[in-house]
Amino acid sequence: MALYENLKTFYGLPVKDYTGAGSIASLGSVAPRVRCEYDDEQNLLDHLARLFDEPRAADIKALVIGLWTEDGEVMDASPAAAIEMLVAMKHRLPKLEAIFFGDIISEENEISWILQADHSAIWSAFPNLRCYGVRGGNGLRLGQINHNTLDTLIVETGGLPAGIVREALMAKAPIKHLELWLGDEGYGASSRIEDFKDLFSGKLFPKLQYLGLRNSEYTDDIARAIAGSPLLSRLKELDLSMGTLTDRGADALIASGQIGHLDRLDITHHYLSDEKVAALARSTPNLGADEQEKPDQWDGQPHYYVSVSE
Repeated sequence: MALYENLKTFYGLPVKDYTGAGSIASLGSVAPRVRCEYDDEQNLLDHLARLFDEPRAADIKALVIGLWTEDGEVMDASPAAAIEMLVAMKHRLPKLEAIFFGDIISEENEISWILQADHSAIWSAFPNLRCYGVRGGNGLRLGQINHNTLDTLIVETGGLPAGIVREALMAKAPIKHLELWLGDEGYGASSRIEDFKDLFSGKLFPKLQYLGLRNSEYTDDIARAIAGSPLLSRLKELDLSMGTLTDRGADALIASGQIGHLDRLDITHHYLSDEKVAALARSTPNLGADEQEKPDQWDGQPHYYVSVSE
């Protein structure tokens, strides 16, 4: 079951569908969303071209890209040409600071079926970019992120390949908000706790305030690693939601003595006992602990699920 939905706000702006010339009066006060419909006779490039031709397109600060199709088909449709067009039209968007690429919900295409592409050309094309989000890890490439202003990087997947984790962690940018949906091995997830060694050592992202390692099959390992990490004392928000946190991971966080300073600890969708939820709540001032789950039993062994996979 998919627990994601269309964006209602992005980069502090309300998201509003762009449906043609004049459909949005003030392009600088919203995050226009450009998207296709099923059986759309026009593709994403046609919709983008109309937006870029708007007299006030230069006012756009945040842009949301929704469903893309090819010849009216969703499956195997690639956004590569749309990325190329966005880069080619960069002069039309001088104020652009935020892009979300792939605001697609399960009724349109399952998250693990979304075909992505190489996004590496974005970084040099938009020097004022502050926030970049992408949904779908199938075929995704971030490339080498060298950027002077990018402070928010979000990658939402049902299964994130280890190579994309490494590309994100190699970013040379002033990252304050790092959010990775790690996902299910059955849907392409291949990262391991060892991939985050440099992050947990405190070597990366000295300005990091929010860390979201969400939707993970090994949330307990993440909790144990970060509990002993110098990074924990620098964070304002730690987000381990949508994953498989159990009492074992909660014990490590409590024992660290380092979670009391957090503005928020989010473990929504977890497998903690009532006692451990209460203990965590005593240890940190703002705990998000909704969606208390019970593991399935396979041959007498517990099995834990992430929130978003297919």
